[in-house]
Amino acid sequence: MNNQKLKSIADNIRALAAAMPEKAKSGHPGGAMGGADFMAILYTEFLKFDPTDLEWFLRDRFFLDPGHMSPMLYATLSLFGAYSMEELANFRQWESPTPGHPELEPHRGVENTSGPLGQGHAMGAGAAIAERFLAARIGEEIGHKTYAYISDGGVQEEISQGVGRIAGNLGLSEYILFFDSNDIQLSTMTDEVTVEDTKKKYEAWGWRVEVANGSDFDELRAALKAANEESERPTLIIGKTIMAKGAITAEGESFERTISSHGQPLSIGCSQKQSPLSVSKRN
Repeated sequence: MNNQKLKSIADNIRALAAAMPEKAKSGHPGGAMGGADFMAILYTEFLKFDPTDLEWFLRDRFFLDPGHMSPMLYATLSLFGAYSMEELANFRQWESPTPGHPELEPHRGVENTSGPLGQGHAMGAGAAIAERFLAARIGEEIGHKTYAYISDGGVQEEISQGVGRIAGNLGLSEYILFFDSNDIQLSTMTDEVTVEDTKKKYEAWGWRVEVANGSDFDELRAALKAANEESERPTLIIGKTIMAKGAITAEGESFERTISSHGQPLSIGCSQKQSPLSVSKRN
């Protein structure tokens, strides 16, 4: 697929990810908007699945660790009919199939219930172990990839350290983890919480590590291709993304890279008049 079409897909995911929290008056639009480019290329060029049968047993699996980024997942799945526009409009409402944190619904493409950060990609590692177990006993014809998605906050959790060590030690080469590194988390810039070198840490655990511009389709494509060709190690793709990518204020100024866009509708954050410069100066 050419990059212009991918951009259109990503922009649709981004717009829906912004609209859902806006209508609900609660939610997390910023990270979802930044991750839209990765989701667009993953689901169109790399993830093996059947849109007409999302429980097809030979499908690749996708595990979302930061469940608060559910608008990104629901928006992506809606583009091939797994969710209707009405269901997206009922985001975070009572008895809605689009809760703030996704709940297990494989028939809709949701492979895991997510809550505490770090838990989702641990489930992904377990699924990757199960996949290798079955492939070793039945044959590689049932083999498939397991993809997971983690955020700045999630990669800091202690459960993530255990996942990193065991996946590297076992050489889970079918396990591919995307780290959405936008340098912003719940209420601070990431560098106010940690200054560790994530790349070196995962390499020390035996992972292959690719670094890419998370908004550049060519770089994401190359990183995913390298990850799919790896035969001995799990792969971490560090994607440098932009929180609230594409967001602007009513005055037309950029509202990207703002802390407030992480956990509340864009209109609320904009009304607080937090300048994006207050964040960029701290980077």
